[in-house]
Amino acid sequence: MVGRDSVSGETIEDLTSRINSNTDSGEVVTTDLSTSQRIIARVTDGIYREPWAAFRELIANAYDADATRVILETGAPDFSQVIIRDNGNGMTRETVAYVVKSIGGSSKRTVTGQTYNTVSSDSSDMSPGGRPLIGKIGIGLFAVAQLTQHFQIITKAAGDSFRTSATIELRTHDEERTSEDDGSDFVAGEVSITSETVHESDKDTHGTTIVLYELKPEIRRSLQSNRRWRLSETIGPDSQAVRAAPTYHIGALPKQIPGYIDGIEPNFPWSQNDSPTEKFKALVQAAADISGRSKAPALLEHFDDYMKLIWQLSLAMPLDYIDGHPFDSVDANGMMFLEAPAGARTATFIELEGQSLRSKLGLSSGNESKRLPFKVFVDGVELKRPITCPSELRRASRIKAPMMLAGKVTSAFKDAELERAGGQLSFEAYLYWNSQIVPKETQGVLIRVREASGTLFDRSFLDYQTSEQNRLSQISAEIFVKQGLDSAINIDRESFNYSHPHFLYIQKWLHRAIRLMINRNKGLGKEDLDAERKVQKVIVDRGIVTSAVKVWETKRGEESDPPIVFSKTEAATELAEEIGGIEVDWAASGSNFHAAKSSAIAIVLEAYGVLGQLDMNERAKLIRDILSVLEED
Repeated sequence: MVGRDSVSGETIEDLTSRINSNTDSGEVVTTDLSTSQRIIARVTDGIYREPWAAFRELIANAYDADATRVILETGAPDFSQVIIRDNGNGMTRETVAYVVKSIGGSSKRTVTGQTYNTVSSDSSDMSPGGRPLIGKIGIGLFAVAQLTQHFQIITKAAGDSFRTSATIELRTHDEERTSEDDGSDFVAGEVSITSETVHESDKDTHGTTIVLYELKPEIRRSLQSNRRWRLSETIGPDSQAVRAAPTYHIGALPKQIPGYIDGIEPNFPWSQNDSPTEKFKALVQAAADISGRSKAPALLEHFDDYMKLIWQLSLAMPLDYIDGHPFDSVDANGMMFLEAPAGARTATFIELEGQSLRSKLGLSSGNESKRLPFKVFVDGVELKRPITCPSELRRASRIKAPMMLAGKVTSAFKDAELERAGGQLSFEAYLYWNSQIVPKETQGVLIRVREASGTLFDRSFLDYQTSEQNRLSQISAEIFVKQGLDSAINIDRESFNYSHPHFLYIQKWLHRAIRLMINRNKGLGKEDLDAERKVQKVIVDRGIVTSAVKVWETKRGEESDPPIVFSKTEAATELAEEIGGIEVDWAASGSNFHAAKSSAIAIVLEAYGVLGQLDMNERAKLIRDILSVLEED
């Protein structure tokens, strides 16, 4: 058997020497795979595509620190300085030291975290307060590099008699200078740390404040919607503005935006006297009102970038829903509920019988907030998840009530598959159908890992291939991943590794659930259409027979016996054996003709006394021939 040896933390020279010495022996040399400090340095230059993602990571850090309240003050509309305050666990001096010296070496989800009070003593996967941790690789704090190179962290842990402040100035990665360096270490920036004693009355206070100084000019311009406003003043070839000005916006200070020397007065969807919750509801209503009327794609075009920032953060965070968690839905006003058992070819209708969907199916997503609430305020607006699942239809439809399909997977992979799959996967999910999804921005599917999401709603439903665009636009879905998928999330947390087994399993499950729901949807629609056609047929048939009866009454008198007897609520859908007392052998017609038309012709003929001159067989044949002539093109 070939021997193996491994040395942890060895130098490049040591490894080279071991390779050389084992060339002839055939022994396998193993060692640790190392990461260059330059890679970490590049991380601190910013890895997120848009400013909102950087704010998302900072708020996620507060969530992982068991904060129940986070306040984000953006300094709008100037955005020169941003402050984020939370009432989380705060950091001791030892934790601060670990954070600034261990970029990319998070203590979360490790035993090390117990030393620094960043994980639960019972599970390194949970926060000290018992929340499933969002963070993992230790770069969330440096999301600020996307926004500024100068920031300050002020923090205090409960019970400490001092408060610690760390002022950080990041160093921008210089590709040319770095290429001349010979070492692996790269100084990402400088940190100045101070500690001050607090009053005895403040000893039990805790939390962290992050102050972002001097936001980068391009970030400020982005948050100010500078480009959007300039395009609204630019006339295109069609004599129209290149892009319409936003309907709802934060406004602008004088001379802040070229072309708007006097500035722009803000136009909020809320009143300044509204409560924080009412303000957010007004924003959601504004999104619904405009996107609900528009046939254009969902892009929140009527919001400026500041309003979009609020919206995007509200979708990403582990927050309460604006109108209750979908799993807490009950069978009010006739909403239909379904589940999709594993392997079943059809979705099964379920009766809640006064229970919630959560209780009926044993679903747990959303319970975390009930035990340890989490609230986020942005400039006085309280964020909530802007997703609603009303039990009434948005507009008339053949399906008479909204539908919700829910399900869960507790162990996606068998024990023998775990190594190949990269660990176990479990999740819960719902698909909600309504005749119209409002706002349009909630059409599609949103995947939440540990109650957080770095993505927005995916309108393709993870690349669902079947052409069902109309029905897909009527579905809003969320998938709550309880275990797994972490390793499939890319470093910016805004996309997935689409070849990862966890992602592929969820994709397959979702596509099956969509098919089952759409099949049920189509089935209900067909039933309603058939019922409508049946009613219409009764109406038409009755009209045909009634017209013939009028002929009878005209010829025979209103007091004469009726030619046939039929219900006042149904037409003559069955051929009458007697027409005015004259029997007809319908079997002799040789074909099952339209019952109402056949009866009507027989009534008219006998009103003129024609049928009585023929035998039973001839009567039927005569009516058949008349119908055949009338139905010829």
